[in-house]
Amino acid sequence: MTAMAPETTPMPNDILLDVQGLSVEYASPGTKPVTAVENVSFSLRRGEFVGLVGESGSGKSTLGFALTRLQKPPARISAGRILFGGRDIRELDAEELRRQRQGGFAMVLQSGMNALNPVRTVGNHFRDIFAAHGHVPKDARDARARELIGKVGLDASVLARYPGELSGGMRQRASIALALSLEPQLMVFDEPTTALDVLVQHAVMDTIKELQRAEHFTAILISHDLGIVLEATDRVMVMHEGHIVEDARSIDILERPQDEYTRMLLSHYADPRAEKIEIPGFLDAGTRRREGRARTDVTETLPTVSSRDTRRADAAIVVQGVSKHYPAPRRGQDAVTAVDDVSFRLEPGEALALVGASGSGKSTIAKMLTGVEKPTSGTVHFGDVDVASLKRRGLRDLRKDVQMVFQDPYAALNPLHTVEYALTRPVMNYTALRGSEARARVLELLETVGLTPVEQFAAKLPHQLSGGQRQRVVIARALASDPQVLIADEPVSMLDVSLRAGVLALLEDLRERWGISMLYITHDLLSARLVTQNILVLNGGRVVERGETAEVLQHPEDPYTIQLLDAVPNPTRIR
Repeated sequence: MTAMAPETTPMPNDILLDVQGLSVEYASPGTKPVTAVENVSFSLRRGEFVGLVGESGSGKSTLGFALTRLQKPPARISAGRILFGGRDIRELDAEELRRQRQGGFAMVLQSGMNALNPVRTVGNHFRDIFAAHGHVPKDARDARARELIGKVGLDASVLARYPGELSGGMRQRASIALALSLEPQLMVFDEPTTALDVLVQHAVMDTIKELQRAEHFTAILISHDLGIVLEATDRVMVMHEGHIVEDARSIDILERPQDEYTRMLLSHYADPRAEKIEIPGFLDAGTRRREGRARTDVTETLPTVSSRDTRRADAAIVVQGVSKHYPAPRRGQDAVTAVDDVSFRLEPGEALALVGASGSGKSTIAKMLTGVEKPTSGTVHFGDVDVASLKRRGLRDLRKDVQMVFQDPYAALNPLHTVEYALTRPVMNYTALRGSEARARVLELLETVGLTPVEQFAAKLPHQLSGGQRQRVVIARALASDPQVLIADEPVSMLDVSLRAGVLALLEDLRERWGISMLYITHDLLSARLVTQNILVLNGGRVVERGETAEVLQHPEDPYTIQLLDAVPNPTRIR
């Protein structure tokens, strides 16, 4: 007996997608189902560009996967209809769904590296799609791949390369081109610029906007960054705890937000070039210094630090004429200059920002400061110690005083070990504390970073913590050795906007009260403005501008600094 085709529901000609009462839940065996999306309804017109914004856990990515039928167990659609061109795609079987994707809908996933097969060239990815759907003749497939890769601003030579040979921005552009190969009417972009620096982020968003205008597809841009969404889209849906709490034109969201959650998201944006910056719980470092003020309301809410708060950093880091060269990655290619004749001082108790786009040399400098890499030329001194000359014992002593706070709190912690275990190891490695004394120190560290009640947090595994809580654990681990210097490598880039201010306030509080020096590595100019007094701008491994943070950002002189500032998402540009 032949299966009946799903019924088609009449829809207005300009409506492409109509979602009615959609709910999605996660139902693992033996556990109570958790509802991630609840009773969501909206429609999308043909050619419309809509933003879907919310913080981690709001349900926005779950909704995106449900709309394209890419959800996997334990996720399941528990209620509602998804009408695409009048057909409820919930009722399509696997073969009908495959046919619907060609010319129907496609999704660009968050991480270009995870979305691409690392052992297949980009060209082979296109060939696989063309073979699976059969919509491009065999003799035209290579030409079509070259055409698509050109549409996203990449050279045809990329087709012969593997994903690991491409930058993050190039991988994301390749993913967009692959989605375009299906000639979709609807494109869902799930956090397409996450973990990209501001220049690459800006370029990728320009590519998406240009393609949407040229190809006339309907687009949904999913992001936790309301600034990016407001700049790019015509309309914004704000999602919170599985519900769409606001749905309005972008200009109305900016000027007349109705929901308290939307107003909270907007309140965490500011122009790093402004004379004075104040976001909830935080006042920029330059204004605080000029006016002799505290951070506003954060100081009173942070925990009391122990007697260790009397310790002051007493050694400067001095970088003199440092360069770092790497051999050519392939025969016939040139050697890579990661850092080129860089000099600076990080004074005791100072907060210094090191800013620049990906590939500017920021992380390479951090590796040389911690002894992970040795400079090709020049010197790095911590006090009177030449870091490059240190061997195993000397490096261990250096790392007691110079600690890293890593970018990704999800990757920085072992998922199999409790918070107490993660903190006990460095306490025992770098101090004489053992047993109950070591445990007391662990609990003290948790209190220092604001994770209370401490006994409960000590027993938790990383997956039981939010992103902001994980980053606080990473900071606590760095503090376990009682360091003089913290090197914070993009410490808030993976966090939602509402969590960033708390982590930044914590870092600033530790610097002021413990006297710790901080090298703050970032491409986020707003956070650099908030927590640092001085700044170095790196481009192509060279320092192109330096000075007081507020002065450099308000009155930039180098074209590259101006380019970085212009690329910062700014919701007010849609006025």
